Amino acid sequence: MSGPSRVERLPRITGYDAVRAAGRNFERFSSLHQGDEDVRDYRQLPLEADPPLHSALRAFLVPFFSKGSLAPFQQGIEADARELVAPLKAGELEMVRGVGLPLVVRTIARLLDRPNDIEEWVSWGPSVWGDHDGRRDGAALLTFLERAVSEGAAGTGGRLFNLLANTPIAGVVLTRDQQIGVGSLLLAGGRDTVMNLISGIAWMIAAHSMHIAALRGDLAVRTTFIEETLRLTTPLGLMERIDRGVSGGDPEQSPHVGLDFASANHDSTVFTCPAELRLDRPATSPHIAFGIGPHACVGAPLARIEAHAVLNELLAVAPSGWSTTECDAQFRSVDGVEVPASFQRLVITAR
Repeated sequence: MSGPSRVERLPRITGYDAVRAAGRNFERFSSLHQGDEDVRDYRQLPLEADPPLHSALRAFLVPFFSKGSLAPFQQGIEADARELVAPLKAGELEMVRGVGLPLVVRTIARLLDRPNDIEEWVSWGPSVWGDHDGRRDGAALLTFLERAVSEGAAGTGGRLFNLLANTPIAGVVLTRDQQIGVGSLLLAGGRDTVMNLISGIAWMIAAHSMHIAALRGDLAVRTTFIEETLRLTTPLGLMERIDRGVSGGDPEQSPHVGLDFASANHDSTVFTCPAELRLDRPATSPHIAFGIGPHACVGAPLARIEAHAVLNELLAVAPSGWSTTECDAQFRSVDGVEVPASFQRLVITAR
């Protein structure tokens, strides 16, 4: 078993106000670094960039994830959720590989107009980096991205990769490595985080069965429940930054820090009883499970559509709720209570 990753070992900025302030201050807390050195040698974009490149790339990607752009895909997402959750009628349902993985992969394939890649992407498993005898490996993802970028240059790469090959960003067409970086973020960034959210929804309801009637009867309550699940589980709990100091030092020579999103979402000075799932929690201080400031997740609207689709189907198939029969997850402590942060396997059984 491997120990904590390099990011997990970094000194941390904690607490709601401090994390929000740091997340907005890109001049001091720079994103000009490359993570996951063990599995990639390119930056994921726009995540690992500062303005002006970050701003230009974000402006390019936002239209892909606007409500208007996603509306044509919603019916397909809901149909997939209905198919994938249906086995719960017979008793058991595995949420990670049985629901989250295929739903996320099918959705990305539709969004990128690459339906023929679904089987390949599913074969990677819940993480694009794989798990090979305890080792992470980025070869499968890079091989795909190299192919997709080449197809984009030829006009056969599908919606995103075709545009990446030909659209000037900040006045310049992206290099091959930059195109790979954008593709990597879309395939990796919205994969295991959304799967953890979907599994977290199922786990939370099993652990809080007293809320099943309210969830079954009120769509607005479902929205609050999903946001509370995001706050409690915070699927991406820590984000790396470079602390350039107040004078804006050289990023290459400056120390790295972690923005602790989980601590912000569990800050007891902001969220009363932070370990509790409360469907009446006021929205005056929103969670930051999707990040904050210029680096807030552009894919958040899509993640919420996927989460609602799965929740609606779970409640339709098992209106009396369900229980957890098997759970392989990593937990974090919130106000003395263990809350799941990521799932490897989760099996639920209808009541």
